[in-house]
Amino acid sequence: MDAQEITTRLVLAYELLLEEAENPTGRRWRSSGSGGGWIDDEEEDEEDGDLWPWVNEIRCLGQSCRSSCIVTAPFLFSYAEDTARARAMSPNAFQGWSVGGETKDWARYCVNLAVGQCPELCIHYVTSDQHAELTDKLQGIIDGMVPLQEGAFDIQAYIAKASYDNNRRPRAKRRPKAEGEYVDWY
Repeated sequence: MDAQEITTRLVLAYELLLEEAENPTGRRWRSSGSGGGWIDDEEEDEEDGDLWPWVNEIRCLGQSCRSSCIVTAPFLFSYAEDTARARAMSPNAFQGWSVGGETKDWARYCVNLAVGQCPELCIHYVTSDQHAELTDKLQGIIDGMVPLQEGAFDIQAYIAKASYDNNRRPRAKRRPKAEGEYVDWY
C-alpha cells in the first residue's frame, strides 16, 4: 500500500466514526467482504439474523469424543464420511429449528448444550455467508489443495474475525412487560 491509499482509508475510517457518533437515527455501519453499508435496525438481513453452528473438523475428536454433539443434537450434527469427524448441516439444508415433534426451544437447547459440551471448543456460531466460506476453506484442506498448517491457521483466523464481527451486533434491549407508576415489570 502506498501513502495515498493509507491516507484515504484513514480519512474514510474517521468519517465513519464521526457519522456514527453524530447519527441519532439508529443506523449502523456493517462491513463485509464485498464492501460495507448502512443498515437500519428495522431491516431484517440474513447476515444479521440467525447464527448457525459450524464445526472445525481439524480440531474435532470425531468418534473418540466423550461428549459428542452428535448424541446431544443428532438432528443437526452427523459424522462426515470423508473425515469421520462431526459436521453440522448447512443453513440452507436445515429448514427451521423444529425437529419432528420437538419444540423450537428444545431444539435450540440441545444445540446450545452440544456447543457448550464440546471439549475441543471446535463448534462456532457463524452466519450463513461465513458458513459457506469456512466450508470452502475446510474442503480445500480435505482435498489437499491447501497445506494443513496454512489452512488450519486461515480457518482459525477467519473464525476469530467472524466471532468478533458477530458479537459486535447490538443486542436487543429488554423491554418491560408492563409499566407501573414507579416500576417497570419484567
